[in-house]
Amino acid sequence: MGTGTSFVKVDNGKIGHIGGIGIGGGTILGLSRLLLKTQNIEEIIALANHGVIENVDLQIKDICNSALPGLPLDATASTFGKASANATKEDIAAGIVHMVLQSIGQSIILASLNSPIKDFVLLGNLTKLPQCRDIFPIMERMYNCRFHIPEFSEYRTALGAALAYVQKQNYKDIII
Repeated sequence: MGTGTSFVKVDNGKIGHIGGIGIGGGTILGLSRLLLKTQNIEEIIALANHGVIENVDLQIKDICNSALPGLPLDATASTFGKASANATKEDIAAGIVHMVLQSIGQSIILASLNSPIKDFVLLGNLTKLPQCRDIFPIMERMYNCRFHIPEFSEYRTALGAALAYVQKQNYKDIII
């Protein structure tokens, strides 16, 4: 979960890239630059922490009187579907962060369809966003899966590359 998001499958020691999406920290910074006139991630996080997601996202409860099978009333029906010109900067920041994290989580779920995979390890700087503590547990309940954020998750990709080099594991150079 970096500038964009890559999906990697590890199965019995075999590692394979299965895809990715162009949504990640770069999306948060770009949309914040346009909508909030800042790309300072600390400022964006502070704003998002004070925002109310229900003020910008259309939720199931906004269009249905009762929960749908597998969809709680507070599930997102449309990101930014309820945003108005009167939305606060805080609400917009919350909407941006929520949209990116939720899109990543849902993309992971879709990438694992028709497979037995139910455990997902999240790595990268976005795992340090406080909103992860709210968003991913909701998706765990909805999709009957588990999202794991290990300690030092923001460094795990670099640590893995360093360990592979030190242990002289086989790798392929990418020639551009």
